[in-house]
Amino acid sequence: MSDEVVGVIENTVNATRVTDVESDMVRLEYSATGGGEVNGHQVADIATHTSVRLADGTETATVRIVVHAVQGGDLLVLTGSASGAVHGDSVRFEGVVHARSTAEKFRDLNGKPLLARAEMTGRGTVKHVWRYFPE
Repeated sequence: MSDEVVGVIENTVNATRVTDVESDMVRLEYSATGGGEVNGHQVADIATHTSVRLADGTETATVRIVVHAVQGGDLLVLTGSASGAVHGDSVRFEGVVHARSTAEKFRDLNGKPLLARAEMTGRGTVKHVWRYFPE
């Protein structure tokens, strides 16, 4: 394994919901759909991000993403968490997602932790990039 890119997905946020507000914290939930490439296969996905944004500009998030191959419909599930900070109108995250699949197309990702980077822009887009951890 190397730090090679395993997948890149670009999503459009199609729903945002405030689920809680306290003195210095806002809990947000985003739903998004999109697509890209994972493990050399064209994919589409649906994702839910749950975030806690603090008044100091930091944010933590959990993510659940269901990916399906455009050809054949094989499924890959990614779950994980990340932390980040607000930069202008965007939020940049780094964290770890875990991949699960029994499909042949994604079998080598099954059970693997992946280094995750994401940026959510003020224009309502999210770009995810996943890599193997460097050895």
